Amino acid sequence: MIDLAMVYPSRVKETTGEELLYSPLALAYLARHTPSHYRVTAHDEYVGADFDADHVRADVVAVSAITPGITRAYAIADRLRQRGIKTIVGGAHVSALPDEALQHFDSVCVGEGEGPWKQFLQDFEGGSVQPVYRGRMDVPLDGLRAPRRDLIHENYQYPSVMTSRGCPHGCSFCYLTVFQNRKYRTIPHDTVLWDLDSLRNPGIVIVTDENFIGYSVADVEDRKVLLERMIRRGYKFYWGCQASTKLASEPELMDLMYRAGCRAVFLGFEAIDEEGLAQINKGHNIGLDYQQVVARLHEHKLAVIASTIYGLDSHGADYPDKLIAALRRCKADFPRVFFATAWPGTPFFAELEKEGRVNRDWDQVRKDLPSIQFKNFSHEEAVAGRKRVLDAFFNIVNMSRTIARWAPRERSLVTTYVKMVVRNRIAEAMKSRRSYGPTVA
Repeated sequence: MIDLAMVYPSRVKETTGEELLYSPLALAYLARHTPSHYRVTAHDEYVGADFDADHVRADVVAVSAITPGITRAYAIADRLRQRGIKTIVGGAHVSALPDEALQHFDSVCVGEGEGPWKQFLQDFEGGSVQPVYRGRMDVPLDGLRAPRRDLIHENYQYPSVMTSRGCPHGCSFCYLTVFQNRKYRTIPHDTVLWDLDSLRNPGIVIVTDENFIGYSVADVEDRKVLLERMIRRGYKFYWGCQASTKLASEPELMDLMYRAGCRAVFLGFEAIDEEGLAQINKGHNIGLDYQQVVARLHEHKLAVIASTIYGLDSHGADYPDKLIAALRRCKADFPRVFFATAWPGTPFFAELEKEGRVNRDWDQVRKDLPSIQFKNFSHEEAVAGRKRVLDAFFNIVNMSRTIARWAPRERSLVTTYVKMVVRNRIAEAMKSRRSYGPTVA
């Protein structure tokens, strides 16, 4: 047997630091494509114990890392290299900066992982691993199979499920722009349903697709077929997903989503000003009436988690108040406010790097904490502005309004909403104590 350790590295435990704590799937998918003569162990530092690189029993270690966990990943790899253990890393950060990663890891996977993973294991067993493996993101997902759920840590609040991959849009802030040829592809319905069938009394499931509804008429029709099959399955859990604002123009699709158990949709509003939307290349939101978008989802009993970005160059000191007014006007159920963040490899990073405004202390680069140099306010002013927005919604008065909106129509949303608000307050208290500073390289 060959001992394989799979690791999600993190310096910060997220067990109580997130409103929606759901499991990553990258390594569980790779494990499904790992031959049976490998003995696989999973180590998740987001929600579990720290990985012991000095004593782990492993012949090879695979790491999936995001930017705020990458220096921890590098420390792990350095120690494993000293012990003579082969290592490979994947994810958006190392896909953007493979040369940086190769200073610590033996191999880097750039792009989608399943194809390169099989080749890497063959090369590992043959004693000739390559420094870079490239995975295309425009290949069909017919052979993807379901993730190995026995390797997902039990501490996650909600299980996550994937039904499609890819996004053709080029929003400049999005980490997906690191990857080329991001073709939208659906996972075979039988695979998705098999995965859903394997869940044990989950209560709530998070669908992690970049855009559940897709980008074309054919995509929407495919979603309808999947939803109809889910309805016939009669699942007892509820679920939420991320979708584009185009969902508001698809009444039949929204109806099927509700009947299949969907109760909340994460919509990327990003900005309420056209200048801000133009800066981040989110032109498909320019001219939208967010109030109408939310109203249409509410008509189909779908709650709206409204995602916004705070700290773009078009945002002045009065932006928090404008954002509060806009979100109240459109009756968004659960606002999420993220700081403008420059992820390495994105057009937004390249733009700000030219101006000396990015942060290369990767431990500090998180979208829920300030990391860039803002144009119109200081680090402290940004933190205070975001807090003002969140406090305007996560208080007794606004909670009462939201509960009154849903209690007569869809009681299943009320308990989850209250739990999310409580977790938000805990999470924000934790973040306020973290000492990440506004360092700019």
